[in-house]
Amino acid sequence: MESKRVFGKKTEKKEHSFQVTRAHQFTDGQVSFNLCIDGDIFMYGLRVYEGEKGPFISFPARKDPKDGKYWNHCMIKLDEEQTETIIRLVEERLA
Repeated sequence: MESKRVFGKKTEKKEHSFQVTRAHQFTDGQVSFNLCIDGDIFMYGLRVYEGEKGPFISFPARKDPKDGKYWNHCMIKLDEEQTETIIRLVEERLA
């Protein structure tokens, strides 16, 4: 288990359980899904995009009518392994 420092305190990296509760692939190839984390936290409207460095997860965002910028309204820090796990679960759900 890897540890890291947060605000001067050494913390252990926590293991999370992920469940994809819905996945939909649109005709243009985009994928939208809902995610449950640890059975308690639900996130709706996440998307998988193909980037230059491979697939990545985009969290829900809203467009600010004043400046036209998009702002995430929920997110979680994911490491590479967790991202790969979630994308695999989405692919399984689509199959």
